[in-house]
Amino acid sequence: MASYGESVVVSKWFRRGRGLRVGDLVSFKHPINMGENAVKRILGMPGDFVAVGGARGAGQGGEGGGGRMLQVPAGHCWIVGDNLTWSRDSRIYGALPLGLVTGKVLGVVSWKDGWRRLDSGLQEAVVDDEVD
Repeated sequence: MASYGESVVVSKWFRRGRGLRVGDLVSFKHPINMGENAVKRILGMPGDFVAVGGARGAGQGGEGGGGRMLQVPAGHCWIVGDNLTWSRDSRIYGALPLGLVTGKVLGVVSWKDGWRRLDSGLQEAVVDDEVD
């Protein structure tokens, strides 16, 4: 999704966290820059444990994650941008209150490419029954 030139389609049914799951893209009122909205991906829901670290290159157990785990508090979610190196997200301002979530991003519309549906980006786990 481009940072400009595209519009997102947001379902308000999911506001305040209703029906959201890990992997969903959400629109929310920015907790620091009042009056601004943002779009990020949910990495953790209330009660989930997430790997946290510095603001650059960490957050999903990546390099520099520091090996710390944090439990997402009740009524909050942990969000990260898809560009982990430069994203300003929960790694900087902490867990996002679900009350700030304005909806779930369903798709993107652009004049160039038309309508494009967005999914969670998660893949099913592969079970390998073979034991070495």
